[in-house]
Amino acid sequence: MRGVLSAVLVGVGVFLIVLAAMFRFWAPDRAEKTPLNLDLTTVATGPATFSAGGGQTSSTQLQATRHVRVDSTASDADVVVVVESLCIVKLIDNPPSCVSASDSKNRLVSLTTDRVAADRRTAESVNDPKYGEYVNSDTNVRHKGLSYKWPFDAQKKSYAFFDPNSGQAPDAKYVRTESAGGIDCYVYEATEKGLDVDVAPGVPGKYDDTRTVWIDPVTGTIVKGVEHQIRTLSTGEVALETTLTFNDATIKLQAGKADDGRTQIDVLTKWVPLAALVLGLAAIVGGVLLSRSKGRSGGLHREKSAAPPPPTYAGTSQT
Repeated sequence: MRGVLSAVLVGVGVFLIVLAAMFRFWAPDRAEKTPLNLDLTTVATGPATFSAGGGQTSSTQLQATRHVRVDSTASDADVVVVVESLCIVKLIDNPPSCVSASDSKNRLVSLTTDRVAADRRTAESVNDPKYGEYVNSDTNVRHKGLSYKWPFDAQKKSYAFFDPNSGQAPDAKYVRTESAGGIDCYVYEATEKGLDVDVAPGVPGKYDDTRTVWIDPVTGTIVKGVEHQIRTLSTGEVALETTLTFNDATIKLQAGKADDGRTQIDVLTKWVPLAALVLGLAAIVGGVLLSRSKGRSGGLHREKSAAPPPPTYAGTSQT
């Protein structure tokens, strides 16, 4: 019975060690992928200055509400298709997250829609007609680089960062490491200067934009974002200047998602393999010790059975 139990323990131990190796090298390919159930809303706010004509300006506060969701039907094992809408409104009379162009208080600043396909591990854009990418219904747009997240295990280097407003993908350069939402983030900055972009539909002008993002390097989550944008008319008059920053609730939300992602990656790539390895080694050691114990017990039994009988002295007597 001990022999059978010893063999079982050794077999279980070997299985657990193999399982540990599989999780260590297989799990990252599964854990480090953009989820297909992503559906989130982020909010950024900040001051803005508008041209009021005749060299006059007006100031107000803006709210930018971005809704990002995954089209799970169009996505697959390797590519995630993300649909985004960004609505920017003037904070006048407590507006909803978005208003129509016919809003009686003229609170709509812009509404952008974007559909992009990206590699689920690297977050790099994938240009394949079957995924139906577009910006504001323009299907001729071809996304480049990153859009709404960074790759897993982000590095301290530059990444191309697509801007739907300009259709360009300037380099987002690593500039520093800084905490946001309680997470040590890599901070990247992407700058565009003097681009020929309509400042409003059919109104030509120049476009300057600086986007700064705080990235969780483990999951690639954008924890915090700040965008400074200037739109200038062909006359040189500033049509719009604004700086929009993620609000506290959004930073907290994004930091929570980053924490959840970190935990999942750690469980699958560290703790499960470590637990399987420790239990596997313990099972093998237990099986070997049990086998040796059986051997010693059997040896002692044989030695005792082979002991010679006590001597006898035939033909002698005592009187």
